Amino acid sequence: MKNYLIIGASGGIGQAIASQLLDKSHAVYATFCSNSMSLEHSNLTTGHFDVLNSDGFSFDLPEVIDGLIYCPGTINLKRYNSLKDSDFLHEFQVNVMGFNKAMKLALSALKKSEGSSVVGFSSVCAQNGFSFHASTAASKSALEGLFVSLAKEFSPKIRFNIIAPSIINTSLSAHLLNSDSKKDRIAANHPIPRVGTVIDVSSLACHLISDDASWITGQVFAVDGGKSKLL
Repeated sequence: MKNYLIIGASGGIGQAIASQLLDKSHAVYATFCSNSMSLEHSNLTTGHFDVLNSDGFSFDLPEVIDGLIYCPGTINLKRYNSLKDSDFLHEFQVNVMGFNKAMKLALSALKKSEGSSVVGFSSVCAQNGFSFHASTAASKSALEGLFVSLAKEFSPKIRFNIIAPSIINTSLSAHLLNSDSKKDRIAANHPIPRVGTVIDVSSLACHLISDDASWITGQVFAVDGGKSKLL
């Protein structure tokens, strides 16, 4: 049994990761912000943690953490001329500084593992040009750069990998998928013509933090129905 810390586990992706890890009899320490966890399990410890405002976790971490998964994210689609400095700053605070806060809180315990792993989430827009994605692409690109730097600095002790999805059917993207016509239009923009599911992403995240991925670090994995390479 390993100990895993999931930041933002009340959302669709975070909760799916937690569920899969619990099914494998691991111990999961999961944080939520605005919505509490609906999962219940004897191996699950939950507590409130606001990546923007909390100074620490509301539960005690175990002495050893084998994996950290950072799930909070943003989607802020606006024309560049409509973006304010506050838009860029907010997304950077959530996507980069929020991870940085969680990472520093967990670092000591991650170092005590025989081989720990950290997984974060970027976006297909970070390395590909899409209109109206400037503030999101800026912060997600910064997160990718941070992960690659940390992968080098902490190798071989801690592995760092990023998953970069296209649009996934979660509450974060609900405003983009709130009609069948929108779903069909977005699906048609992918070589595999459908919207992503939480399982598409959570299954890869669980692999990357496992010992089966012990020779993988410093990578960005596109989970995007082929959009970043085939269009």
